[in-house]
Amino acid sequence: MSRGTAAMMIGAMLAVSAIAVLWWFAVGSQAVRPVDQQADQQPDTVREPHAESPAPAKGSIAPATKSPLTIDPQLPRNRTLLLPDGTRVPALNGAVNASPMKDAWPSNVPWSPIVATERSDLGVDWYVHQDGSRSTTEMKWRSDLGREDAVTRLARPAPTPPKVVPPNIVPPKTVPPK
Repeated sequence: MSRGTAAMMIGAMLAVSAIAVLWWFAVGSQAVRPVDQQADQQPDTVREPHAESPAPAKGSIAPATKSPLTIDPQLPRNRTLLLPDGTRVPALNGAVNASPMKDAWPSNVPWSPIVATERSDLGVDWYVHQDGSRSTTEMKWRSDLGREDAVTRLARPAPTPPKVVPPNIVPPKTVPPK
């Protein structure tokens, strides 16, 4: 490689690095600002701390509590969750404009009424359904939208899959070198 080609490659790498640094300071740092410091928020955006997604069961879960699931008539409609049976319950975890539960509930599974609420050890509130399912709503950052968006999630109990035993693997026959 000639000296001129090497110098051009180094110059190109430096230019790309400079553009990346400028982009970070101009645009990228806006994306990692805390929610309460973003100036261009929509009025309905929740300004609560981000709740982490529930991890696989570990630790303790607060015992389920019976919930009358009554809606305060003053609660704005965009802070409720539409259930497949046509009723509404309060959206959990500060969610705004949550997708209807019918979008998350499988169409081949009969609707199971909500019987209680519980809070995970990470502080995420969940609805407990009669069949053992759990559902929740949360605000999650969507980098593709550049803002937080409501997510409706469903966790359904399922039987433990059978243990898969790998077939006996026979090593290939090797021919000794000559």
